Amino acid sequence: MGLLDSLLGKGRLPKPKPDKLFAMSTAYVTLSTNLSLISKGAGICFKPLEASKFQSAETEIRELLQQSTKETNTQYIIKKDSYDYMWIALNDPEFEDLVSTLYMVSETLTEHDFGEQLLCAVFKFRGESDVYWIYNFKHATFYPFVPADNKKRDSSYEFRLRSIMEKELPVEKDVERWYPLWDIPV
Repeated sequence: MGLLDSLLGKGRLPKPKPDKLFAMSTAYVTLSTNLSLISKGAGICFKPLEASKFQSAETEIRELLQQSTKETNTQYIIKKDSYDYMWIALNDPEFEDLVSTLYMVSETLTEHDFGEQLLCAVFKFRGESDVYWIYNFKHATFYPFVPADNKKRDSSYEFRLRSIMEKELPVEKDVERWYPLWDIPV
């Protein structure tokens, strides 16, 4: 990146940081025991490209998913959302399998030089309401998202979740980056 690019605000996208996904494995104990949240699946979202090299990466991901689901009994679906982002939604009673599969998908995209296409990973929980923990690959941080009726959020519950979990998860400190994701297919 040159000086002119940095002055004009043009820059490269930050590299994805999938390693911190594993923080959710240990945080899951607190989420399930202290908060009575039950895992209801997970997913990963990325922007697909029309390039043939991307098609090759997508084929490899599908093959890896087929192979790993035979070993772990993880169920998955692949679908596009209304913004043309690709989602891989996972369901598995073993929480560790969800985390490992999300990591495998993100690493495969990164190895094929498509890590910048990664948007987020999402962990869905159910308690008194649906709770999502969203992992932003670019910032390597999590944040809670609790949707309410009429495309509103339960912000007070989100802040409560943050205060409980910030010792266990790298929680995004800038709440302006707590983007809502409506109609998550997980």
